[in-house]
Amino acid sequence: MYFFLVAAVNDDIKWFHNFSKSSNQKLLKPFQAFDFTYNDVFSTCFSIKFLQSDTALIRQHFTSSSDNLKIGTSYYTLLSKEDKKIIDSFISTIPFQTYDTSYYEYYQDGIDYQFYIEKETIQKRIRIHSNSVPSALADFKDWIVKRKQQYQLHQFDTTIYFESAKYVVSPPRPVSPTMEFKIPKIENSR
Repeated sequence: MYFFLVAAVNDDIKWFHNFSKSSNQKLLKPFQAFDFTYNDVFSTCFSIKFLQSDTALIRQHFTSSSDNLKIGTSYYTLLSKEDKKIIDSFISTIPFQTYDTSYYEYYQDGIDYQFYIEKETIQKRIRIHSNSVPSALADFKDWIVKRKQQYQLHQFDTTIYFESAKYVVSPPRPVSPTMEFKIPKIENSR
């Protein structure tokens, strides 16, 4: 929505710009900050930060050898208008303030993911490592993971901080193949 104002005094223009910006800010920005981290242990671990613009920043913490993404690399992608609407819709309709900060069941491996949201009076991290989770969070996770696989990612060199990446644990390093012991040949010098 654009506002046009003809005014002779610069202060009036500044006041109108600030007024229109603050009154429409909630309509234009359903969140101040939002990022998401996903770790399924066996194939991928990544974080994605959705910006207010049409851009998302991604950090590939680790990946399976079959994936063409590089471990420990940052990427960006451009979001379609439809994706932006869906993200805004999820964030606007999910009642983050009513959810616990942790849905955790003790079991090894499995999917572990986290949301970090700042909007209005909410500043919250929600960690999920459980089969008992609100369906809205599971649906949003599924959508993000599916879309991330479809995005055209562009590598760039920068460090990105993700609030949701607090519990990311790197996978164990591959064990090097055991060396085969061979008995050395000893030649008799006599």
